[in-house]
Amino acid sequence: MAGNVSSIKFAPIPGVDMSPEELEPKRRSDDAVGYDLMAVRLLKKGTREPIPNAFPVTIGPGEQALFGPGIAMAIPKGIMGEIRPRSGLSMKGITMANAPGTIDPDYRGEVGILVLNKSKEPFVVNERDCIAQLVFAPVELPKLQYVSSVEELPETTRGTGGFGSTGMSGEGYGTARSEAEIRRVDCYLMSVAIQTAAMSNCVRGCELNPDGTAKVDNFGNLVGQQRRFGAVFARGTRILSSGYNHQVKGQSLCSDAGCLRDAEGIPSGHRLERCRAIHAEEDAIMTASENGISLSRSVLYVNAQPCQMCAKSLATLRLKAVVILANTYPESGVDIIENADIQVRTISMDDVKRFQGIAVG
Repeated sequence: MAGNVSSIKFAPIPGVDMSPEELEPKRRSDDAVGYDLMAVRLLKKGTREPIPNAFPVTIGPGEQALFGPGIAMAIPKGIMGEIRPRSGLSMKGITMANAPGTIDPDYRGEVGILVLNKSKEPFVVNERDCIAQLVFAPVELPKLQYVSSVEELPETTRGTGGFGSTGMSGEGYGTARSEAEIRRVDCYLMSVAIQTAAMSNCVRGCELNPDGTAKVDNFGNLVGQQRRFGAVFARGTRILSSGYNHQVKGQSLCSDAGCLRDAEGIPSGHRLERCRAIHAEEDAIMTASENGISLSRSVLYVNAQPCQMCAKSLATLRLKAVVILANTYPESGVDIIENADIQVRTISMDDVKRFQGIAVG
């Protein structure tokens, strides 16, 4: 099998006299994901006891029959088995009454195939006919957290709309409105990331005093600062963690000692380890870790493209998306993030200003 599961054990049910090769569920093409299951035994629905000499079995219109493939399985934790109808039989009205049927990792009994005849004609099942397919899939077992009211649940555009609400309720559930709301939230949180970046104390490219220290204005901001980066992790509009690029504890302040990278003539994007500072993304990740905050399924907002080193860290966090301010300091970590199946969105500074009510142009 492909993926992280190397093998799944199966064993014959006592009394089934067939070879392992005959009993083994098989895929019928190189890239097929379904393993065909055969009708090896007819079972009593209540007790699952086998009915001897049952084949061929005729299932009348509207009737059901429970078959066993003659095997039990040991599916690893984190994986489930799904028994699904075969498409060729479904076209004839032959399906499963409980489709898809679920096989749990701790189940060790015979796999059951509950066949339903929805056609108007009798359907005959012969011994060893392929009547269903088995698909394996990873599952998550999230921790359920109680909240006292529905108002505490994260808001969505759809809200309480139920059956049919995504296609029949008119204005309010469409893509255009949803995209506009996403853009609005992106603008809000990007503005927070930009404000967070104002805390940066990186002096690379800053104007210097005659004594080599960095110039500051009346507010203590570095004059001519070029490396001012901020990062914000959020779920919806709830901010989980934030960070900015700055010297770590125990390192000399670059505003006093000067930029180490400038002093050593290191070009941009090279030898990133030769720096007294950490990047904004690193700072936000460590702040979350220090406070016991999970960043899984959150969205990261950054006012510049992440470097390759930060991108590798982000790729492990199972983020929903990374939102980047367009046309800013370029780096090379975007491909790493996208290859980790994390959505990357960009937002323009003009959109952020419009959201803030600042005239553009």
